[in-house]
Amino acid sequence: MNMLTTRKTFLPFALPSISEDAIEEVAQVLRSGWVTSGPKVKQFEMEFGDFVGSKETIALNSATAGLHLALEAIGMTGADAAITSAITFTATTEVICYFGAEPILTDVDPKNNLLTPETLLQTITNKCHWNGKTLTSKKTGKTIKAVLPVHLAGYTCDMEAIIDIAKKYNLFVIEDAAHAFPAVHKNKMIGIWGDFTVFSFYATKGITTGEGGMITTNHKEAAERIRKMRLHGINRDAFNRPGWYYEVVDAGFKYNMTDIAAALGVVQLKESHAFWDRRTSIAKHYNDEFKTLKGIKLPKCDENGIHSWHLYRIEVDPKIAKIGRDSLVEELKERNIGTSLHFIPIFEHPYYKKTFKYDRKEYPNACKMYDRSVSLPLFAGMTDSDVKDVVDAVKICLE
Repeated sequence: MNMLTTRKTFLPFALPSISEDAIEEVAQVLRSGWVTSGPKVKQFEMEFGDFVGSKETIALNSATAGLHLALEAIGMTGADAAITSAITFTATTEVICYFGAEPILTDVDPKNNLLTPETLLQTITNKCHWNGKTLTSKKTGKTIKAVLPVHLAGYTCDMEAIIDIAKKYNLFVIEDAAHAFPAVHKNKMIGIWGDFTVFSFYATKGITTGEGGMITTNHKEAAERIRKMRLHGINRDAFNRPGWYYEVVDAGFKYNMTDIAAALGVVQLKESHAFWDRRTSIAKHYNDEFKTLKGIKLPKCDENGIHSWHLYRIEVDPKIAKIGRDSLVEELKERNIGTSLHFIPIFEHPYYKKTFKYDRKEYPNACKMYDRSVSLPLFAGMTDSDVKDVVDAVKICLE
């Protein structure tokens, strides 16, 4: 290996960008004495809702909590099932399992690795039964209550067509938008398409609160229930509670966001356009630099809207490229360039294999993605020197 091409320090595939303004905002909350859910959470919810155009926004301590509470709000039980993508993080499917319900997986399209109208209809045809009123699982007989499309890497699912299918089969649409801020689909921001949209503010996401998430919805009654259920089923937030009295109206959860996290989110939201501009610029530079390399498929702009460029994923064709995906990952690591994989298909994980006995032959596109895909470093805080290091290392490995 040519040591001149090796960085002195390791470059992770993602890092958060935390400004001095954000640090000061958090410090002010710490000085205020009110550090749990309070006025800063309310501010973050209001400003995020204005940003995406949602009527109701509920801040939580994770996107996983958001997916869970969205399913709880529609009345999910152990007699039910939900359809989602085979290519997603475990959170999307594990929340279905929380209810004892059945996660039914779709394959993905070979282009962007998304759940599409075509893969959704194929799954309904092959794995479900429709009696004219209710869609049920052929395997378990459980009633299918929702579809959870996953916006992957920054590409947006075809929401209009998916919503049309969902309406035909009486399904709720709960979007996993962990990768989709600030993405736009057909001139409408992600956050106002489905019945519920769930965003993630984990450390590697487009904006971060350290850990955190947000639900957006236009269903007022469901939003009111989610607000109660995020904090033990208590009917009043402590910040708005008159005196000491409160009532527990249901057995809820401990999913509230703190004012410390929300303070970071308020500033990150203001800086989000600058973050997106920088990620977009890096992604376009990568595409320009890598376009002549043989044996790799590059991500393109989202033809249906604005790509959030949460990730820069390439696919390495082992039949054409000089080396395979795994060898590329190892060589980049030796050159202090970090990578990741998004994602190991759900059906490959031991728990899901054992519990639901998925047949990987039913997911050829997902399997192909798993063998070839790798995510390269892409985050707003990358310097031009960082970007050059990634470009040079990838070119050396593949040329």
